[in-house]
Parts: sequence; structure tokens; C-alpha cells
Amino acid sequence: MGRLVVCELVTNSFRHGKGQIVVRIFRDERDGLPVVEVWDAGEGRPEIQVENYAATGGRGLLLMAELVREWGVRPLNEGGKVVWAKLDQP
Repeated sequence: MGRLVVCELVTNSFRHGKGQIVVRIFRDERDGLPVVEVWDAGEGRPEIQVENYAATGGRGLLLMAELVREWGVRPLNEGGKVVWAKLDQP
């Protein structure tokens, strides 16, 4: 599951973000669960799209959101953003 989360977040950053992509994976000290962070310099924020059964893409973020405990986006002071996801299993 972790690989799928990393692949989805990095792919979104590559396709829709800007600049260098940084991936960070660490264990949350509060609950011991793994967290994946993907940073890029783009200002756009990922959004889950309405399901379109005729579309050939655009389901990755929806799928990822169903697999993780929680996820979100936070802006960086120097510009850009971090998209993060907390996995359900240590």
C-alpha cells in the first residue's frame, strides 16, 4: 500500500506541480504510523475529482484517499506545498 501512495503523490506532483520533487517518509512520533510527504514548488492543490466512469484517468487520488488513514496539503513558507498521507499500518 505504501508504494501505491508514494507513486500517486509523486505522479501528481510531476504532472501538476513545479520544480524539484522531494519525498520524505517517516514514522509519526505520536502514534507510530508511517507518513509519506511529497514536496514541490507548485501552488495548485490536489482535489479529489467527481467520479467519471467514462474517464481513462483521474481516479488515483480518490483511490489513495480510501487506503490511508488521513491525508492533506499544507503550504510551504518559501512557496509550494507538501502533500502528505498517513498510512494505517506501522
